Amino acid sequence: FLTSLKSNKIIVDVVNDGTAPISAVDVTINNAQTSLSSNTASITNIENVLILESSWDIGNIAAESSNSFIVDVYVPESLKGDTLRIPLSISYYNTHGDKETISKILDFYIRGLIDLTVFNVKVIELSGTQMVIGEIINEGNEDGLFGFVTLDANGDSNIKSNTQFIDEIETDAPVPFNIPIEFDGEPKYGEHDITVTVRYKDSVRDEIFLPYETTILVNEISELEEDAFDPTVIAIPIILVIGITIFIIRRRKKHNS
Repeated sequence: FLTSLKSNKIIVDVVNDGTAPISAVDVTINNAQTSLSSNTASITNIENVLILESSWDIGNIAAESSNSFIVDVYVPESLKGDTLRIPLSISYYNTHGDKETISKILDFYIRGLIDLTVFNVKVIELSGTQMVIGEIINEGNEDGLFGFVTLDANGDSNIKSNTQFIDEIETDAPVPFNIPIEFDGEPKYGEHDITVTVRYKDSVRDEIFLPYETTILVNEISELEEDAFDPTVIAIPIILVIGITIFIIRRRKKHNS
């Protein structure tokens, strides 16, 4: 596979399956306009990519052995989902000194680029529960599929592992996540080293993992906030006011009588 919107390094092996060595092996990329027949030129799109080199001097290859060379290819976004066909011409000399040439075509499927970054990871308190929140941005040209975010503890942190399903990681906007904090044993407050791992699949269903290590600060849940919403705190002053009012009314009635 090749990936669009980036440079790809292709390692090509030239194999000598024969029982005699070959020498002066030279590999050249054919020009699609001149070297291919009319029925194959239409399906060769090499002119749409950038290849840094067009020929390689491989040297000698022993019998039942191989040599390799590297092709650097930049694939533009427009070829995402297409197949790149690279026509090669391989020439060499046999043990009799005769020059021979063979042709091969390398086929590569071009998949989209998924380029994820995790950011804005922090702890918030929501309805008495502390949560690790953050965002994921995809700066590629293809959505990540079947996304999950997993929170794991590092070092001496006793935060329990927890996972949230976030579905597709699209390219047009950040994807938020929020994972409740649970402890293994008594809560430990202060700094915790954690790893946030994004797991997703690409268009060919290869599974990819993106780990992000950071440190979060976990504070005790504020009791003042809990008391502010305690109904008994509101009810007690009301009862006192009603009681005092009734007491004053009774005293006035008794005084008048």
